[in-house]
Amino acid sequence: MSLDKEFYKNIMDNLPEGMAVCDSDRNIIDVNKNFERLTGFSKEDLLSKNISAFIKSTKTGCDNCSQEVSLLDDYKSKSYYIGELIDKDDRLTCVRINFSIIKDDKVIYLIIPLADVAFLNRAHIDFVSTVSHELRTPLTSIKGFADTLLGSGDRLSDDQQKRFLGIIKSQVDRLTRLVEDLLTVSKLESKKDKLIYKAIELPKFFENIVYSIQLKAKEHQIEVKIMPNLPPVWADSDKFEQIITNLVDNAIKYSNAGTKVLIEAKFVGENADFMEINVKDQGVGISEEHISKIFTKFSRIDNPLTRQVEGTGLGLYITKSLVENMGGKISVTSNNEGSTFSLMLPVATYEKPTQRKF
Repeated sequence: MSLDKEFYKNIMDNLPEGMAVCDSDRNIIDVNKNFERLTGFSKEDLLSKNISAFIKSTKTGCDNCSQEVSLLDDYKSKSYYIGELIDKDDRLTCVRINFSIIKDDKVIYLIIPLADVAFLNRAHIDFVSTVSHELRTPLTSIKGFADTLLGSGDRLSDDQQKRFLGIIKSQVDRLTRLVEDLLTVSKLESKKDKLIYKAIELPKFFENIVYSIQLKAKEHQIEVKIMPNLPPVWADSDKFEQIITNLVDNAIKYSNAGTKVLIEAKFVGENADFMEINVKDQGVGISEEHISKIFTKFSRIDNPLTRQVEGTGLGLYITKSLVENMGGKISVTSNNEGSTFSLMLPVATYEKPTQRKF
């Protein structure tokens, strides 16, 4: 086999779609492994057969047309068809058929099961649907109270007006947090968020976080415990602060007043290249069914405490993404006495400044 033919065969066989190459009369002259898999026929059985023997009459790819056509009719004027593929056992699979005309009037057919197309789009559709719902809730509240103030403001007492304005501000803040989280998710998934690494001394770092968060944690005790002589952590300072702040903030929000939140840093085992940082709360815990979903987008635990707290459901997804982008890992353990979020992050060494990741 020549280098060109081998290269061509490798491309064909690694395509995720079924592919058939036909001559000007639509007789098959080559297929890839996925076309064999979809039809159940071997390549030897398929060669010289007409492509129309394996694809039923289809509807055109034109949005405004619905008449049935044959693949033998007017195929050059359409970019794709929706049709049915007939396999070896006469079973039908709904497929999208894309066309490409190549040299000597040969035609390449790409066969994509619509179930696969739906799967590829499902995550995007679900994400857009969830975002739309999350945006609609605060917008509905803002519009409702604003309309009341505009239409009946002169008949409301000062206290009522202040309460309505307070609700509007609260919902605007919620909307702002959601938009900021969505922008963060977009940056993370597009890999456009550059990291700037440096050695971070933990005592001062945790002291600043506790000071900034203690104002809204007046009913909780925050304790920091750092192993003696622990070296600095190697991380992006802003992202590391976002991670720890989010975990501590969650620990406060989802545990009852009067309980303690513990931040601890230590070595675990004999691996001196990584340290473990734990954020422990004394909350109601996370059920086993939610543990596996806790780091997914828009995931929120359903218990009496979470119903009282507004959130976007993106915080832990963002946290996990940030940790992994910095070469670390995050996990969670939980029982009815509380939850522990554990980070494994690289330790700063003398060699690290020459190994920055951007």
